[in-house]
Amino acid sequence: MSDLTDWARDSEGPSIFWMNGMAGTGKTTIACTFSQILEQDKRLAASFFCTRTTAGCRDVNRIIPTIAYQLARYCTPFQSALCDVLGEEPDLGSKHVQKQFERLLRDPLLQSVDTIPDNLVVIIDALDECESHTGVELILDLFFQHAPTFPLKIFVTSRPENEIYNRMTLHSHAREVIHLHEIEKSLVQADIELYLLAELTNVSPSASEIAELVRRSGALFIYAATLVRYIKSDGRLANPHNRLKSVLNITHEKTKQHEQIDALYTAILESVLNHDKLEAKEANDIRAVLQTVLFAQEPISIETIATLSGMDDPARVLSAIQPLRSVLHQSEQTGVVSTLHASFPDFMFSRERSGLYFCDKIENSHALAERCFLEMQDQLRFNICELETSFIPDTAVNGIESQLKEKILPPLAYACRYWGSHLVLASKSEGLLTMLDGFICHRLLFWMEVMNLRREMIMGYETLLKAKQWLNQPGSTSPETVILVEDARNFVTSFASSPVAQSTPHIYISSLPLCPQSSSVYQNYWKRSRGLLELKGSLIERREAAALATWNLGSIVRSVAYLPDGTRVAAGCDDHTVRIMNAHDGTPLLDPLQGHTGSVRSVAFSPDGKLVASGSEDHTVRVWNAYTGAPTTDPLKGHEKCVASISFSPNSMQIVSGSWDDTICIWDTYNGALLRGPFAKHDSGVYSVTFSPDGALIASASDDNTIRLWNTLDGTPATSPLEGHTDWVRSVAFTPDGNRLVSGSYDNTIRVWNTSDGSLATSPFQGHTTAVTSVAVSPDGTKVASGSWDDTVRAWNIDDGSLVSGPFIGHTKWIHSVAFSPDGTRVISGSHDQTIRVWNVRDGLLPLPVPFKDHIFGVQSVSVPDNNTRILTCSSNSSIWAWDITPEGIVPNLLDQKRHTNPPEMQSSETYSLTFTTDHCIEVRSKADGSLVAGPLRGHTDKIILYTFSADSRYLVTGSLDRTICMWDLNKGELVGVPFRGHASRVMGVALSPDAFRVVSCSDYDVTIRIWNTHCAMIPAPTPPSSLAEQSSHHNSDPILVGWEIQQDGWVINSSSAMLFWIPSDLALARAWPSPHAEFIITRDGILQIVQKELYLGDRWSQCYVSD
Repeated sequence: MSDLTDWARDSEGPSIFWMNGMAGTGKTTIACTFSQILEQDKRLAASFFCTRTTAGCRDVNRIIPTIAYQLARYCTPFQSALCDVLGEEPDLGSKHVQKQFERLLRDPLLQSVDTIPDNLVVIIDALDECESHTGVELILDLFFQHAPTFPLKIFVTSRPENEIYNRMTLHSHAREVIHLHEIEKSLVQADIELYLLAELTNVSPSASEIAELVRRSGALFIYAATLVRYIKSDGRLANPHNRLKSVLNITHEKTKQHEQIDALYTAILESVLNHDKLEAKEANDIRAVLQTVLFAQEPISIETIATLSGMDDPARVLSAIQPLRSVLHQSEQTGVVSTLHASFPDFMFSRERSGLYFCDKIENSHALAERCFLEMQDQLRFNICELETSFIPDTAVNGIESQLKEKILPPLAYACRYWGSHLVLASKSEGLLTMLDGFICHRLLFWMEVMNLRREMIMGYETLLKAKQWLNQPGSTSPETVILVEDARNFVTSFASSPVAQSTPHIYISSLPLCPQSSSVYQNYWKRSRGLLELKGSLIERREAAALATWNLGSIVRSVAYLPDGTRVAAGCDDHTVRIMNAHDGTPLLDPLQGHTGSVRSVAFSPDGKLVASGSEDHTVRVWNAYTGAPTTDPLKGHEKCVASISFSPNSMQIVSGSWDDTICIWDTYNGALLRGPFAKHDSGVYSVTFSPDGALIASASDDNTIRLWNTLDGTPATSPLEGHTDWVRSVAFTPDGNRLVSGSYDNTIRVWNTSDGSLATSPFQGHTTAVTSVAVSPDGTKVASGSWDDTVRAWNIDDGSLVSGPFIGHTKWIHSVAFSPDGTRVISGSHDQTIRVWNVRDGLLPLPVPFKDHIFGVQSVSVPDNNTRILTCSSNSSIWAWDITPEGIVPNLLDQKRHTNPPEMQSSETYSLTFTTDHCIEVRSKADGSLVAGPLRGHTDKIILYTFSADSRYLVTGSLDRTICMWDLNKGELVGVPFRGHASRVMGVALSPDAFRVVSCSDYDVTIRIWNTHCAMIPAPTPPSSLAEQSSHHNSDPILVGWEIQQDGWVINSSSAMLFWIPSDLALARAWPSPHAEFIITRDGILQIVQKELYLGDRWSQCYVSD
């Protein structure tokens, strides 16, 4: 301790002190004592005690915010600087570690450095118990980088784990160190002796007994501490003198590595479980509590133990815990229970060490998974927190935190968070399969409510992923269950990665109605709903092929890649950056990686997952730490033009790069040295390179229309050029077995080659209408994914070139890159439209083509003939389509141009003339005498550019540059209802049906035709008026219908900014969003029909679901 206090006072010494030691050597005890000394001297700036038993205390992302908070309480100038930072970026606590460090710690410290006292100390204890090894490395790197400029000293304790040991060794010149396990054993035992004498005073052990206890403790303080807790236990069956004797009578094998602590734990369990006064039921309770706490994923409450153990009686749990206090710890502040020390679970999970007391992970995980399912079955319900309205985000709900605590009790919260963690460790059984089926079919949406309200949807996605992993284990599995879980995972992905997750009621209001109707989620839950938005038509039928998620990066995306474990995605962008994102929801995990001075054309993760490499138009390759974003080498220089493609070798030791300078280079991953090259045989630029799975070959593709295979060892050609493409070859990818190579070309085709002799393995895959820019092979080698300049993604059968799924439509500009997820179920695509999209590439997703797509792109005029149910449209390509409105929806028909003439553009009136004023009003005058018949009619806010009258001249319909259509009752001189909103740009044509019950409008700018019901609003229609004459009063009394518009993030709101519902990007981009009077919307991607029905929105939303 004197060494520590001397270091803390030494202004000239190293800023970092590392105390390391093996488990049980007293690190935490020393850290606690040191913090007390510092606090007494008013020099403790902050402390963070990590522990694997508590979720918050094993999360490396909590360290910096905690230190910043405590330092702000200590130092007012720092507090002021920190508040300024938080005023600019209030959500920094949820950002990644590097961002937290820079903004929450570094910047405020540097601003207040002159006002902070010298030699303040920050303590971080048990850093090795944090979950993220890469996060721990980053924390240490940042402290070593910046600590010398801080008015702080950093004291770190840990076991000598690799990631910490390596970092401390790398920076050995910048820190002090003590290895507790290397301290002279006699010194440690002297301290242990003092501790035992003080703690066991009331037991009065003899000098020889103390000496024996010290000998058995060795250098492990945890042995001595556990021994004291056991001997002094105040349980009703405990006698401290007898317990002391039982400990002294323990015998053990001298060769056993953990001999002392194992013998002690065995003695403790024997005395607890084999006591002759213990009833069988009590022994069973103790075992149940012990096993539950051991396998719990976090410290848990007494109520949670009661539920998970099956005891269902907190009093029994409390009674069972009493004799276990030597090995279990109950927090005085929170009451939660955990193991006392990490060495105890290690002992219990080893059959060799614990013998009769061994805890079997598979058996206990099975029981805990069952009990989690039972708890959710009993407690989950619709609208569990009794949310009053669907119009506001969860963050605006008054008293939401207290509602969460009251309605979602700890046992249910635990079950919702961790059922998948227990399931994945359990063996397959019919019982668990049935429970999983029941959960997905009956309680999935209720579970999503809990996870979303608790802001844990990412954990929800990971839980379903674990369920899928469990289903993939050996043993019988129903195919239907696999589909249930996969559909649930897709539903959760779409919800969690979209703005719709801002409001939990919209699981039902928005996500369920717009879920693909082929999904088992829709089929299971729609039948229990009522008063929800109901949409039909080909546009909805195509939704099963819509993107699961869309991430907007704000820059053209040139390349995408998955981390091998599927948790991260990398993207190379035109703004010279590399982005690292969460693969589940697209949130940035790091600030954009900066260093390149040109567009990043290629990114790749190393197979070991530690690195990400990038190739750029600046002629360089850069290598970054995949978790911290820090460069690991200097830029790799050698190419003379753009580096178009890079790839790692299977062992992650080498990188190959291909360039527009026609050459290929092979680099050492870790020191950046050029190993081989540049070598060149291509006659033009190299666009794609990749290693074979065994690392023996490199394939390259060029705009000389050829593919070449090279020997990795010496860079010599392995075969003759692979020839057959008739235009530039843009992308190549090996199959997992290395026997075949797939290529995509500007000739619009995909080809598969045998690598043994360069022959074609099958006929070219045809279907793309323009250049194929990227190909990827699925992990199982059965599929090929492709991206094209035709804006589509497709998936093909690798053996015969048949289309397996797609084309997937959603991108609005060229696709530059595609990549399969490691589990093969998804493909991501990066595009010129600045987005990454996530696609479900399940077999059989084959959306039908849209025959009228070209027509819609150029629609210029609309009309409604004498038949009120037929609409005619004319396009700039001279095509004429008829749209017949039937009870089943709209039936489109291409008309013979020889038999049909173009429909008229506007219907004038023989009775009235119109005058348009400069303030966008309309005056209607009699043609007979010029008298004012109606007006000025006010409703538009911009220039009126077209109009049409009803046949009897009673009604007038106008279209404006303000993107609205208004219908006027000229007899009354007033607007019928509200302006019809929905078009995203100016209206090019309007028409009114002969019965005046429908208005048709078109816009060639937003590429839609809209059919409006003038008789009544399609939604929400609480009480539809019986006639047009009642429209105005009806609308004036229903403010929900006023001022609907769609925001950029997909939310449809009204004039009061109420969140009515959320529209996914594929419908939003097609301008297919419902508005009150819209009956049909015809887009380039299909037809949307809005079914007239009463909607349960706002304070009526709680009526939208009928529970079983």
